[in-house]
Amino acid sequence: MKIKFYPRKPNKKVVTAIYASICYNNNRIIAFPGESVHTDDWNNKNGKNEPKSSAKNAPLIGNLFKAEKLYREIYEDLQIKLGGTVPPEIFKKAIADKKKPQQVKVDKPVPIGIADFFNKTIADTKSGKRLSDTGLRLKPDSIKPYNSTLASYKAFEKEMRKVYDMNSLNQKLLDDYDKYLTQEKKLALNTKSKYLKTFMLMLRYGVEKKVLDKKLLADIKLCLRGERSDSIYLNDSEIDDLLKIKTFKSPTHELVRDYALIGFKTGLRFSDFSRIKPEHINNGMIQITQKKVMERVTVPIHPIVADIFKKYPKGLPKCISNQHFNEYLKEICEPVPSLQKVFEKKITRENEVVIEKFKKWQLVQSHTCRRSFATNEYRRGTPVITIMAITGHKSEKTFLNYIKMDGAEHAELMQQGWNKIENNK
Repeated sequence: MKIKFYPRKPNKKVVTAIYASICYNNNRIIAFPGESVHTDDWNNKNGKNEPKSSAKNAPLIGNLFKAEKLYREIYEDLQIKLGGTVPPEIFKKAIADKKKPQQVKVDKPVPIGIADFFNKTIADTKSGKRLSDTGLRLKPDSIKPYNSTLASYKAFEKEMRKVYDMNSLNQKLLDDYDKYLTQEKKLALNTKSKYLKTFMLMLRYGVEKKVLDKKLLADIKLCLRGERSDSIYLNDSEIDDLLKIKTFKSPTHELVRDYALIGFKTGLRFSDFSRIKPEHINNGMIQITQKKVMERVTVPIHPIVADIFKKYPKGLPKCISNQHFNEYLKEICEPVPSLQKVFEKKITRENEVVIEKFKKWQLVQSHTCRRSFATNEYRRGTPVITIMAITGHKSEKTFLNYIKMDGAEHAELMQQGWNKIENNK
């Protein structure tokens, strides 16, 4: 007699029932010992077909041994009673009539997959079931990092050829994910840290929903540090070069240039300058509630911005999406001679600081406008507190990250201050 045990669904990443194949005297019957296993815990390589040897599987291995012993005892008893030959249907019924070898079994809840719970976190955030730490609903822009982080995690599982559940979460799994982002995807330090921070927010929600042990999360150690980003800004001369452009590939290119100029001269975020309407304009000022922080700001209308408003007397046409805006803006900036300068960007990849070289136009995007406004006003000597009142920054530390002058420009600014003192003597 040969008795072999198999999972019912060996090719799926699921918890599945185990059945026994019992072969004897050219007969074969199927029996069910009442056990189940996750296919990740089953070994079917190199001709083997058995539970993997581990402390977790010890009870299962013991119960399958008892089941095999019982099947053999039933067969031997039937041989004695029937005088040798045991028909398959009688053998199968005798097994069914016997008590199962294991104790009364309590069904365990099927663990939820990490990616599945990540999807739930995103869905609950969108619906308002999950709120921010301040008890407010998260804005759509705040949810975007969750989608990109989930995509990176699914790619990690595909690379590992394994689907993890919340119960399998441990330090090694997170270290492997960190290593994948760093070494396989070669992400910059800030991008990797953003993914890991978002991942940790999802895990915190797991603790809140009681699908993850609080102590486990407390014991996890992750390096979430970032680095100050080397970003460009456009000075007044470079902005004037954009203003001088008279021919465009398409009307959309011209509209994007005009919106960019508004951004350069107002310091507003894309989410705000892209939706300015006539009702936001009053007495030479733009008054608008910032979409990101829901704070109202008042911005003086620069002459360049005033000319753009006159250009569209019925109001600015609808702006394209931020992603497409950045693509069009690079196309506009590419032929501008002053934006051909090489910009060296210091960045950490694969745990090493490297210098990557770009032409300035390659790095221009919508947020360059806000950064340029802050830096140019600072260079003009506008008080920091005044610039912050226009940009809506609450923290001077955060605001100063927007000042992108290099060492030579700071030295020049100091020299100008000295010359002014000398001239006033």
